[in-house]
Amino acid sequence: MKRPFHKGWNVIRRITGMVMCLLCVITLLPLLQAEGAGIQNASRSMQPSTFAKSTAELHSDTLAPDAVQQFAREQAIILGTEHEGNHWDHAQLDFYPLGPGTRSWLVYANVVGSPVGYMIISANDQGQFQLSEYGQGEQRPYNISLLNQALDRQQLDLKKMINDGGGLQLRYAPPLLAYWKVERPNDDAIYIDATNGDTLPTSVLNALDRDSQQDTKRMKSIRSISVQAVVKTPDVSPKVPMLSVDSMDLQPLFDPADNLLWITSKALSISGVKTLNQQWKEHKKIVFSADQQNVMYGGPLPVSGYQIWRDDRGTVQNQYIAIGGNTSVRRFVPLQTLLRDGNFYAVKP
Repeated sequence: MKRPFHKGWNVIRRITGMVMCLLCVITLLPLLQAEGAGIQNASRSMQPSTFAKSTAELHSDTLAPDAVQQFAREQAIILGTEHEGNHWDHAQLDFYPLGPGTRSWLVYANVVGSPVGYMIISANDQGQFQLSEYGQGEQRPYNISLLNQALDRQQLDLKKMINDGGGLQLRYAPPLLAYWKVERPNDDAIYIDATNGDTLPTSVLNALDRDSQQDTKRMKSIRSISVQAVVKTPDVSPKVPMLSVDSMDLQPLFDPADNLLWITSKALSISGVKTLNQQWKEHKKIVFSADQQNVMYGGPLPVSGYQIWRDDRGTVQNQYIAIGGNTSVRRFVPLQTLLRDGNFYAVKP
């Protein structure tokens, strides 16, 4: 099967780089102030909802309904089982909604101001939540420095742009496209990948915008999702599933563009972590590519590790595969998501 490799797209993704900003005027004004943007009187009412393990009550906030907070806290406690001292279970969680129609929330985890990791939580029409992706340590999407560099490369002054009627929004398009929408007054919006700072094709993102607006009209409200989920788990204190995570298995990072011979190889037969490990022993380096959907992944990307989630009997319940980490954020995503949308390829020496 022919798999087109868009060399021109990769060049664009590399050249556009990273640049100056502040996050969404509505959701990230405290960060804007920290960067010296000089916007006043907004942080009092725009602070994100937060809690830690010792918090007895989950506080509702327009940035994240109670059910989202509860689900996020459960996932954080599970991630905290990896090893003693990884601090997920004691982290403060900060919530940011990711655009209209997506029903997704970005969650930053910090301990005493130091990053522990991040999560992106998504909800379906039935109010069921999924951990769409997560990351460990300092690497996280929607990084302020990344955006600062990207906007600077575009020669944009965010404060002036906002004063003139423009704006900035955090967006997320399933399965894995994290991006900023930069609205310019009297000009077309531009879109920036929030995992690597690359500029995204406006035609594709404009279509996604139209779809998300239609989804928003069909939704009754985000809060209705919260009510559905709370009915299923009515306890105020988190009811944590008996799950735990193995230690992360990480692989050396590399750039798939350094050796393009993987394009000519056949897709590997991957059904789980076991077969993935077998391929690593034989080929050393593996690339994930969603082919013509790579714009939705920021790919092609190196496969850089995995983490297994188990129940209290030790049975494997979830397999999260790490993609990226070299020129983009390392993201742990469900193996089923990758198998549905793309293939794995061996990098030939």
